Amino acid sequence: MKSRLLLLFILIGCSDLRAQDSTLVTIKAGSRIKDVLTETDIFFSPEFIGGNVFFKNGIVANAMMNYDHLSDQMLFIDPKGDTLALDAEKTINFIALGKDTFYYVDGYVRLVAGNSIGKLVERKIWRVADIQKIGAHNIPVRTFDVASYSTRTSGYGTYEIILKEDIVLRKEAQYYFGNMYNRFVPARKKNLLSLFPKMENILVKYLKENNVNFNKKDDLEKLAQFLEQLY
Repeated sequence: MKSRLLLLFILIGCSDLRAQDSTLVTIKAGSRIKDVLTETDIFFSPEFIGGNVFFKNGIVANAMMNYDHLSDQMLFIDPKGDTLALDAEKTINFIALGKDTFYYVDGYVRLVAGNSIGKLVERKIWRVADIQKIGAHNIPVRTFDVASYSTRTSGYGTYEIILKEDIVLRKEAQYYFGNMYNRFVPARKKNLLSLFPKMENILVKYLKENNVNFNKKDDLEKLAQFLEQLY
């Protein structure tokens, strides 16, 4: 099974979300992504698992699926055995992948806490933290130009990209709060209060009594559990 994906790496600082945690990996020029990143690094599940896609029009589709942290794509195996990526993401309500639930918020996010009323979701994705082109006398020259690379999958999880520059990839975690209408906002105090206006006074009191770090997963999970108790 073969397919082509377009992997667009974006630069450090272009996201308004701060990573709660991160992992840095360097891939040298002339190397392939698969020489450095394992399938466990790239994919949500070690193998494709049964998934159901619930569309906003009420249609439900099922397939063997997996999430790709590198390209931020939800992959599925079609009846011919080809590995493809879901498109028309904005028509998707949510995806049940095994025991996990994914939503699309300009990229895929996974439910980590909450209920149908209030949700905490997480996005884990690889981004380019630095690019170093090789200049005269083989001296690395740092650059921050946007770079896009074409990747080919030759079977499950085989990335054959060969880089022309040294790049540093950062796997980062980002968090969002969501409401019953699946409206999601970056996990920030101001966003939280605007998302749940009827609960503003109660939430303000909670935030005063609890030292919540909006970049710390444990704090956000406790806050999500508090939201559950309000409904």
